[in-house]
Amino acid sequence: MNLEFGESSPLSKALTSQRTPRILLLIAVIVLSTVAARAQDRPLFRGVADTVLSNWKEYPGAAPGRVARWTYEQGVVLRGMEEAWKQTRDPRYFDYIQQTLDHYVADDGTIRTYRFEEYQLDNILLGRMLLFLYQETKQEKYRKAADLLREQLRKQPRTSEGGFWHKQIYPFQMWLDGLYMAGPFYAEYARTFHETSDFDDIAKQFILIERHTRDPKTGLLYHGWDESRKQ
Repeated sequence: MNLEFGESSPLSKALTSQRTPRILLLIAVIVLSTVAARAQDRPLFRGVADTVLSNWKEYPGAAPGRVARWTYEQGVVLRGMEEAWKQTRDPRYFDYIQQTLDHYVADDGTIRTYRFEEYQLDNILLGRMLLFLYQETKQEKYRKAADLLREQLRKQPRTSEGGFWHKQIYPFQMWLDGLYMAGPFYAEYARTFHETSDFDDIAKQFILIERHTRDPKTGLLYHGWDESRKQ
């Protein structure tokens, strides 16, 4: 059975549709690539990575008429691509990461479509790829762009206890996914550039989320917490 996904296939049409939610696109890539990889007797991660390369040739989520934007969804896909490259050293995977980041990062380290003043933790996640590329290429533009995201964290609005607001437009709110969006970059930056005192602040974010979002009745975590009690 032929499970290659050509440009005219239903999968490709779904992946490039403006109407398809991006999270569903990621799920479609993973599920259908799993089937393809098993059918062709190749590692699952290569099936997923190769499907991304085939269907999103310019950058993750690319589609006709869609403007390239700095998003956390791209960070999710490219983190997997990084691991695929480390496993195989296939230059296609590395080149795809660099090609995507170069859509945004200028020589002076500014990031196209990124808005510092929004203070969105979502915008931090893709910074992990900046650190990866800097370590592999030593190109200063990636270091400068990572410095910009680190500066956002320095100025990020916080709760009275020091927890990051998830976004400027959601005052006094901490969200679970803020830990995922900002924490790994924050930790990798601290390790890479020897800012070891930051690890206390990183740990604090997890401690505060645990303190304020754990439901004592069920043991489960609420998605967010509003210190102001206005939501």
